[in-house]
Amino acid sequence: MNPKIQKPVSFIARHKEGDFLVNLAGNYDYLELPYYISQDMELEGKKIHPTCEEMLDAYITPLFLEKAKINGLPIPEYYISNGYFEPPVIVDPINPFMERSRVVLHYPRMKSVGRSMTRNFTYAVCCQDIPAGASVRFFRAVFGWCLVPRYRDAARAIWEVFHIPLAKVRVIVLNDGRVLLSDISQLYLKDLKKREMQHLEGVVEWVE
Repeated sequence: MNPKIQKPVSFIARHKEGDFLVNLAGNYDYLELPYYISQDMELEGKKIHPTCEEMLDAYITPLFLEKAKINGLPIPEYYISNGYFEPPVIVDPINPFMERSRVVLHYPRMKSVGRSMTRNFTYAVCCQDIPAGASVRFFRAVFGWCLVPRYRDAARAIWEVFHIPLAKVRVIVLNDGRVLLSDISQLYLKDLKKREMQHLEGVVEWVE
């Protein structure tokens, strides 16, 4: 076992319908404790989701967008830049030293945000276009389900394509109601609401 892990079973459950374990820590950032939990399970020959590869695919924004696109899921137009972008846009860091994203709606903020997000143009950023009239929203996905019905198709895709059981999902909602997947961030097990926890417990059984 990796020395950074003290008690991995606290986050581990078994999927009732699938022959695999599930890592329910909710924070799947690279090299955080849950990453090592899945890594150790994989090295022991156990089938677990998310795997380390699945965590990286989901939590690095351009990889998330490209994987969604390959699997036929709707995403916004995006590009990689080292400082220049066209508002209105969502700017996500790619470098490992910054996590916070920015929504830039007007040109006066472009230069200062670009300089800050790239660490003086040292690192690249991922830029997603916000279509006219669209809005940036968030929802919570728990094993392919969401409390809000309009987001349930998107929540299902997060589980089926990325195998991320708990996620706060950012989307861009267009004028016509279509939902574009934009990003995934942490949703901790301890923060689940009552109905979300009930849904989760209907899907898994805890490993002693």
